[in-house]
Amino acid sequence: MLKGKIPYDLVTKKLNAWYTAIKNDRVEQAENIKQEVEMELKSMEENQDALLYYQLLEFRHEIMLSYMESKRIDNLTSTYETIKEIEEQGQLTGMLEYYFYFFKGMYEFRRKELTTAISAYRVAETKLSEVEDEIEKAEFFFKVSYVYYYMKQTYFSMNYANRALNIFKDYDEYAVQTIRCQFIVAGNYIDSMEFEKALNVFFNSLDVAKSINSDHLIGMSHINIGICFDELKQYEDAATHLEISLKFLEKKNNSFLPKALFILTHVKAKQNDLKASLTYFKKGRFYSKINKDLEYDAKFKILEGLYFSNGEYQLIEDAFAYLKSKKMFADVENYAIDVGDFFHERGKLLLSNEYYRMSIEARRKIKKGEIKHENL
Repeated sequence: MLKGKIPYDLVTKKLNAWYTAIKNDRVEQAENIKQEVEMELKSMEENQDALLYYQLLEFRHEIMLSYMESKRIDNLTSTYETIKEIEEQGQLTGMLEYYFYFFKGMYEFRRKELTTAISAYRVAETKLSEVEDEIEKAEFFFKVSYVYYYMKQTYFSMNYANRALNIFKDYDEYAVQTIRCQFIVAGNYIDSMEFEKALNVFFNSLDVAKSINSDHLIGMSHINIGICFDELKQYEDAATHLEISLKFLEKKNNSFLPKALFILTHVKAKQNDLKASLTYFKKGRFYSKINKDLEYDAKFKILEGLYFSNGEYQLIEDAFAYLKSKKMFADVENYAIDVGDFFHERGKLLLSNEYYRMSIEARRKIKKGEIKHENL
């Protein structure tokens, strides 16, 4: 060992601790360890793998900040391109190559490039043999289950979520990951119209989130409970939980804040409380704009076209055009039904039929996706 140089294996242990903090969404702890790693790297024995591992974890760290503190995902583009160039040069092998494709899948999902995310995860999955740590495998299974849930591929989502849960449940220190998996399982219950099962899971998750004092997960639990009550048309209960979620998510401008405000805006509109609905609408549009959240910027246009404009239905068409461009067919299916119902109740049958047909077509695309994945 060179005099005064820190052995790279000690730095690698610190890098692993950093990664653990990132996976557990411990933002402050991750930031502190990151600073320590950067200091130690300056005095480390020369080791290319440790430097590459650092670059990959820096990328993963920024992805964490993008959803925990609404840091703009497009700010990661240059970091991603740098790592991508390194991968194309063949410098990433073994676990480092696995991490590249795994983190790429997360990055593309944050950008709502769902099919690109799935493609990256598939490559990562072929390299799972390089992964000895079963917790890391569980983390991978969870991330894949999340994308499939978003695409309404219920069978695949449940399969991966349960594979993750079967590992996480044996480790008390991974309560955060267990809750997240439960969110996905319960979300799939909602898609299967098993609402009581979903509520039981969400309330259990809320209890655990409170026990570990996680504002992020407490807020998410209340959002999910609100969604479930919304589906049951119990709008008062839905609004109550969504309003509670705001108290926790607004503390750090959490990336799920526009989602909570969007659902709450819609719930209040369905209660015919347009005054309150407009207040939440303005707040939601504000956060989606400052956070550059293109998904919810588009979704708020649907509500604007329905409730807060003078028949400017082009806003609704623009919103669906965005969702289709991102292949977010599950959202197209759900919101097209809502829009169809809105117009049907007001006697605008041609418009309602147009959106009902859009919903049917989205369902066909979802089913085609299921067949495609089944044949892989």
